[in-house]
Amino acid sequence: MDFKKIIFYLGKFKFILAFAVLVALAAGLFGWWGGTKYSVSLSLTINRYGNQPSQDYRYDNYFALKATEEFGDTVAGWFKTPEMTQAIFKKAGLSNLPQNLNTLSRQFKAAKISPNLVEVRFGAKSEIEAKTLAQAVGQIVSERTNMISASSWQNISFLSVAGEPVVVKNTGLVWWNVLVGLLVGLAVGVFVKVGKEYFK
Repeated sequence: MDFKKIIFYLGKFKFILAFAVLVALAAGLFGWWGGTKYSVSLSLTINRYGNQPSQDYRYDNYFALKATEEFGDTVAGWFKTPEMTQAIFKKAGLSNLPQNLNTLSRQFKAAKISPNLVEVRFGAKSEIEAKTLAQAVGQIVSERTNMISASSWQNISFLSVAGEPVVVKNTGLVWWNVLVGLLVGLAVGVFVKVGKEYFK
């Protein structure tokens, strides 16, 4: 294909290209201004302290591990509820709380890495917001853990310790949005072009 043919096709499909570029720019701007600019990972270490009377002390470590593992499931489950997200945002003093229940329940993603380690991941619009939310997560989990421990009638208590949050800037996400926007713009532009040609 020579240079003249390239110029011809560029001129013929210039409106499609222009539309695709506009969609790509809009997607990139939306991803930058409206999306989460930072991704955060926070580790929560769950430990059990206090002993339950047992006739064979050798089993105490086993039961302690099982109890910690089950309580780790409970901690991870807290983050699937909208109420947990609401409590974290309130503790952080943030007002940009999502109003949809499904969005609230997906704001924080928690996964149990080991019997006594839970990782919490979430997004934030600024580095300050990321650290504020991470601190609020640690405080809320600690408060709820202490409340459950205080109500235990078997002298079994749990302790939750939050680690240092890892904050990463989502620079690649913006370019991914631009690429997706460009492809969508090209697809829609071609569809409209073919439709107009068909109905002529």
